[in-house]
Amino acid sequence: MLKTFDLETFWHAKLDENVCKKSFSYLENFFPKFKSKDWDCDIRTSRNVTDNILNASKLHELKMNILSHIENYFHSKGFFIEGYISGSWINIYEENFFQEFHVHRDDHTCQIQTSGVIYLTSNNSEIEFWKKNRVSIKPEFTDILIFPDDLPHRVKPNKNKDLRVSLAFNYTHMRSWFNNLLI
Repeated sequence: MLKTFDLETFWHAKLDENVCKKSFSYLENFFPKFKSKDWDCDIRTSRNVTDNILNASKLHELKMNILSHIENYFHSKGFFIEGYISGSWINIYEENFFQEFHVHRDDHTCQIQTSGVIYLTSNNSEIEFWKKNRVSIKPEFTDILIFPDDLPHRVKPNKNKDLRVSLAFNYTHMRSWFNNLLI
């Protein structure tokens, strides 16, 4: 469902539950390989293993589910963007782990992107978006959030003993098709 906050628009919906469960079962075998990242936060990530974890063949069904939501997000805004998932990674938050405010915009390549995150666990700390004011969302298992890549966001500290596991992604735009121009 398309939601608006401070002139920014983001998508908040649910992924297929069985696909998420199957994906989590596959991914948790690799959790010990994921290393801490040296950003100003406490987090373990798959970025030391791969830049695009959704390219794993066992995650194809999850990737297709995500792509369908990306298409619905753009369609609800009145256009279709051709593109591809250019990067995806797992983030693991142990107790008291967090992530500082950041954006996904890649200023070096000047590529236009859209970003998103899905949730593979149910006991999650809040994600907080900030533009002119702050909006917090307490994500649930199977939630997908899609938002502009330059929208600042952070993850509040995980106050649970349970792991908070999410999969973040960037979708790189190739070409726009506006619905009112199509026959």
